[in-house]
Amino acid sequence: MRIAKQLFFIIQVLFTASIAAQTIPNNGFETWINHGQYDDPQFWDTPNQEVCFIPFYTKVVSKSTDHQSGSFSAKLETKLIPIINITVPGVITLGTLSINIVAGTYAINGGVPINDMPTHLKGFYKFQPKGGDSCVIGIGLTKWNNGVGRDSIGIGYFSSHDTVTSWTPFSAWIDYITVITPDTMNILAISSATYTPTAGTILYIDDLYLDYTTAVNEKDPGQGIDIYQDRELLELLVFFDFPSPKSTFLRLYDIMGKKVLEIPSRLIGKEQVKFSYMDFRPGLYILEIVHNNKRFCKKFIFNL
Repeated sequence: MRIAKQLFFIIQVLFTASIAAQTIPNNGFETWINHGQYDDPQFWDTPNQEVCFIPFYTKVVSKSTDHQSGSFSAKLETKLIPIINITVPGVITLGTLSINIVAGTYAINGGVPINDMPTHLKGFYKFQPKGGDSCVIGIGLTKWNNGVGRDSIGIGYFSSHDTVTSWTPFSAWIDYITVITPDTMNILAISSATYTPTAGTILYIDDLYLDYTTAVNEKDPGQGIDIYQDRELLELLVFFDFPSPKSTFLRLYDIMGKKVLEIPSRLIGKEQVKFSYMDFRPGLYILEIVHNNKRFCKKFIFNL
């Protein structure tokens, strides 16, 4: 399936000083609605209806007693449907999900009302990837535009390809395109956010909430990093303000999470490093900088 096509970027920042958040419906996945062959969490849509109509097949989203708190969590599992030889990831959304299993196409519309501007989507997750799978948990904020359509207001995603066996907090920073207050929020989680999902990949999510952080943590590694994109020379220059570059390295990922470049510590100068993106395909990329085991990520659009 091509669900990963709309998963735009990953950005992680450390923050403090939170305040109370607007409620996400059924954020702890405690309430489930029985539909005969499957259960769906109340207020959330999944591919279960489409998958369960295929003979001899079962749901890809289910109620799990493995939870962070309360009694249940949502279990999203990528499964192979042998009868049509299609691998379907577990997907959950606050909007309306329409899927054509055979064609491998989908559409997500709508969401739930919101009337403020949170800075983060947060919660807890566990992840058991197979093959080269990565998971994504994301949020999109929109506003109705005078009956013409919806304008994108803000978007944010958390992604991981690492095995996480215990309940772990995640944080997705929301990047606002405009300062207009949104009226609709959609949250999406997917167990396999790749073009080639692998059967057996499992994502658990629980206790989602919105955060409204205002203060920056002084230990944020991004405080010592400046990045300059030279669009004429097609180069990216990264300037450091670290005591030593020995514990610093860089990785660059494309939109699908594939690593396209890695610069180890031995190739990083004392205060800066630069590289050309002339040979990269145009599109959105994520630069990951790791210093003393702290990560800083920034998105770039490379246009040749």
